[in-house]
Amino acid sequence: MLSKQIIARTSLWIMSMFLLPSNAYASWHSTHYPDPALNGSAGVTYSVDNTFSNKRVHVIKVDLSNPQVKLRSSTANERGLTPSEFGKKTGVVAAINGDFFDGLLQPIGLAAGVGELWPKSADTKEWSFLACTEKNDCFIENYNQVTPWRADWKTVVGGWQILMDPGFEWTTAYDTSCGDFCTISHPRTALGLSADRKTMWWVMVEGRQGSLTGLTLADTTRIFKRLGAEWALNLDGGGSSGLVLNGKRVNGRPLNEPMERRVANCLGVLIEGN
Repeated sequence: MLSKQIIARTSLWIMSMFLLPSNAYASWHSTHYPDPALNGSAGVTYSVDNTFSNKRVHVIKVDLSNPQVKLRSSTANERGLTPSEFGKKTGVVAAINGDFFDGLLQPIGLAAGVGELWPKSADTKEWSFLACTEKNDCFIENYNQVTPWRADWKTVVGGWQILMDPGFEWTTAYDTSCGDFCTISHPRTALGLSADRKTMWWVMVEGRQGSLTGLTLADTTRIFKRLGAEWALNLDGGGSSGLVLNGKRVNGRPLNEPMERRVANCLGVLIEGN
């Protein structure tokens, strides 16, 4: 959600966390990290990236050439679900949060689910998006472009900012010109595509959890370079960031916002035949 909006805080919970002994907090935290039993042969694998030794970075790798893999994003009628609720409702094996959104849970930028364009949804130069057809022909819009809607797009989620495309890379200098949103280490959700557009990566960076502080946008870009992406797009982050595998959230929550946030839309992956 946009950083300008006021997030409700659960003060009593925060107080109780500080009163707990350190080993009690570690026990609570570990319950949010199950061992996900994803079927790698079906085109979806999970790992934890170690580019930064003091960070927790979850990575989902999706083989778009696998015919069993089907992408699924929220429709307007599914507005306001948490990633966990979206995962349970749709039966996806993995889900992340999607677009930035306003106070009415309206995505900012282009959004579509099951081929249905969200009302009042449109692309602008300031915002970019991922779009995929039924056959997983996916692309991420290049930096500073406006792209007409295509009727064969089934899955669309948007974001700000483009981190990588064939002619652009987000750097520390861009962080500096952007300001606090980019230079401060926040929880992040982002996605990327390989040069042949047959591999998609989702990256979810944890933060606002004591020593787990998140990443800047430039450091998030470094993750995608390490993975081998040609395109990368930053989605909504902060308290909106969430990753769900097989119906269970695997990321911890910010200390000031323990409950999972309702978001405008989500992106998921289904495995046909499971």
